[in-house]
Amino acid sequence: MSYGSGRVVMRAAILLARQSTRAHVGPGTILPARGSPLQSISSGGLACSSQFSNCSRPFLAVGQRAQLPARRTYASTSPASASEPQAKVLCETVEHSPGHNVATISVSNPRKLNIVSSPLIEGLITTSQEVSKDGALRAVILTGAPTATGKAPSFIGGADIREMSQMSSYEEAKAFITLIHNGCQALRDIPVPVIGRVNGFALGAGLEILASCDLRIATKGSTFGMPEVKIGLPSVVEAAYLPGLMGWGRTRRFLYLAENIDGKTAEEWGLVERLVDDEAALDQAVKEWTDMIVSMGPKCIRSQKRLMQKWENSTVDEGIQAGVDALAETFADGGKEPKQLMQRFLSRAR
Repeated sequence: MSYGSGRVVMRAAILLARQSTRAHVGPGTILPARGSPLQSISSGGLACSSQFSNCSRPFLAVGQRAQLPARRTYASTSPASASEPQAKVLCETVEHSPGHNVATISVSNPRKLNIVSSPLIEGLITTSQEVSKDGALRAVILTGAPTATGKAPSFIGGADIREMSQMSSYEEAKAFITLIHNGCQALRDIPVPVIGRVNGFALGAGLEILASCDLRIATKGSTFGMPEVKIGLPSVVEAAYLPGLMGWGRTRRFLYLAENIDGKTAEEWGLVERLVDDEAALDQAVKEWTDMIVSMGPKCIRSQKRLMQKWENSTVDEGIQAGVDALAETFADGGKEPKQLMQRFLSRAR
C-alpha cells in the first residue's frame, strides 16, 4: 500500500533467519545499483545489511541497465525458520514529496495471524534501526500484512505460544521477554511518529507492540486483548504503557479478566486514537495523518517526539524544563526552520 503521492523510493522485504541474513542471488533477483546502500554481492550471496531507507538510487535486475519504473523491490529468499517459511518483516519507503519519506513496516506471518516469534522480533528490531537512519524520514506506519486465505485479518496476533511453551528456565524466559521489549523499544526509538494501523487482532505481545506506537488507528471490527493470564503468564514489558492510555482501573480489568474488547470500546477507553469503518477508510485515515505529519517542520516533529517521551518518565517540573530546553534548541542554528514556517504563516492569504 502507498501513503504518498510520490514515487516509491524503495520496498524492502527482510526474510529472517536466526543464524544468517544471507540470500541466494537467482534469476530475477533485484539488486541495488552500484554504490547504493544495499550491499554487498559476494560468492556467498547478497548480504541484507542495508541502510535501505536511505536508498534513492534505482535497483537493477542482474545484467540489466537502469530504468525508471514506478516501483522496485528488494527481497531475500531465506525463511525465518523451518516452522515459519513465510514469516518475514516487510518495509516499503515512499517518497511522499521531495525530501520527505514515509515508511511502512509490515509484520507478516500469514498462516498464523501474524504472531511474532524470536526471529520476527529480531527482524523488527533490525528494520526499525535501519529506517531510523533515513534523514528524510517523516513518519512510519506499522501494520500487519494480509493473512492467509480463510484466516481472519490480524495486526499482530500475539507472541508464539509454541516457542514459549519450550522455555524451561529463568534465563530462557528472561531472554525471550527481553527480546520482546527490545522490539518494542526499537519502534519507540524511531525518531519520527509511528502510526499503528490496526485491522483485526491485536493481542498480547501484539498489543504491547501497538502500545509502543505514537498513534493508533483501527477498524471497528478489530479485536484487542491481553490474554496472558489465561495461559499462566503475567502481562509485562510494554503493557506498562496501558495505564497511561486507558487508566489504571481499565488496565486492571483488561489484564485480570483477560477480556477481549472491540474497536469501539478500544476508542472509548483511549487505547486507540481513531476508529474507522473498514480497511479502505483505514488507509484513508492513515494517509490523512501522515500527510499532516509530513506538512510539519521535520526537525520540530523529531524534537516533539523526543520531548513526549521525556514527559512520560519525568515529573511535571522536569517536563517543563525539558520543554524550555527543547524550544531553545530550535534556535541553536539561528532558527532556520521555525523562521521559515512562521514567515509562511505571517504571509498567508487573509
